[in-house]
Amino acid sequence: MAFSTSFVLSKASAALRALALATLGTLGTQCQPGAPAEQAAKQAISPDSLKLETAVATPLPKFDVESHIMRQLALLPAAERQTAPEAMHRYQQLTRRFWLAEYSTEHLLKQAQTPSGPPDAAVFEQQLSLIQSHWRVLREGLSQRPPMPATMTDHLARMQQVERYQQGALADLQADCAASRPPQPDATTLAHQPAVQKLLAPLLREPAPLKMQLR
Repeated sequence: MAFSTSFVLSKASAALRALALATLGTLGTQCQPGAPAEQAAKQAISPDSLKLETAVATPLPKFDVESHIMRQLALLPAAERQTAPEAMHRYQQLTRRFWLAEYSTEHLLKQAQTPSGPPDAAVFEQQLSLIQSHWRVLREGLSQRPPMPATMTDHLARMQQVERYQQGALADLQADCAASRPPQPDATTLAHQPAVQKLLAPLLREPAPLKMQLR
């Protein structure tokens, strides 16, 4: 009988300990700080809110300006190719800057004239500002150039006139962007483009083959 009583008491004691541990575990879970708030936050977050919005950014193409430097050097009379190294180096620098700005401008004008317009307005506006800075650098360089022979001087004068036309075209597109309008060349810009092509024509002639190291 003593063994039975002891066994019952032992089982009762074990049951009480198990109940106490279970109760403490439940209380511990309920008392953890921030648990209800975290659960509510998880329920409030939509899976779509974690998706990153990305814009289609179209970088400017890489234009082959070096071939145009070689073309213009080949268009120079033989005597002018022997001009002073400083003037020759400056001429090549200005030619490089000119074609970078001109090709970039032509690219943006074509984008603005497509039915769908530029693929991304914000990127387009940034590219406008970048190309305008290219033209400004060229204009400063043209104003500080040393004296040069006649053909070089004629080439640079043409570049200077094209710069005025194209800066006006870019300013027109930038005004559209600032006013949240689809950028489109205005009538003045379109009327000036044939004049630009006429100015560029002598610089685009096919010269005789020439081998000359760029400076």
